Amino acid sequence: MKRIVLSLVLFFGVVISNQAQVLFSTAQTLKGGAWNIGINPVFADNSGGDFAMFFHGGYGLSNSSDLGLKLGFGWRDPYVGLDYERTVLAGKPSVSVFGGMHYWNDFGLDLGSKVTFPIGNVRITSGLDLDIDFGQDTNNDLKIYAPLWLPISIEVYLKKQLSLVFEGNIKLTSTAFTTVGGGINIYF
Repeated sequence: MKRIVLSLVLFFGVVISNQAQVLFSTAQTLKGGAWNIGINPVFADNSGGDFAMFFHGGYGLSNSSDLGLKLGFGWRDPYVGLDYERTVLAGKPSVSVFGGMHYWNDFGLDLGSKVTFPIGNVRITSGLDLDIDFGQDTNNDLKIYAPLWLPISIEVYLKKQLSLVFEGNIKLTSTAFTTVGGGINIYF
């Protein structure tokens, strides 16, 4: 019980200072030398509703950090993102923080944290998700905006190397949009 309370306190402290967009990352940091690939169709309520297809992969740098790459197609412009994730509290639950960058319509920075609760072969993950995007207004002046989401995902491991992922990202600011999707992760 003490470990859970400590995990929640650390999680909320990290979340308040570091947030990021998740969009189908793995439930936990990949082990060193391990890698994964995945595919996830996603529906968004932006511009009247739209579908996109996301492809993602990751590589474990150590037992507590990994690199992830995401490619998305179908929301006007292609989405390209790269992130680094590090576990700051291992165990049940685990807490990780991540940061990165992306390009989709505008260049942006991703900052974030998430907490994962393992229950048997299921991993339930949530956190907060903030992008800091650098765009232009109608006068071609710099416009900085920061969409914020509450991601909730469930990853169900069918086998050690295969899982189903279901994720929703609930918009928390006017510059964000809600997404819902599902797909698969394959681990190597």
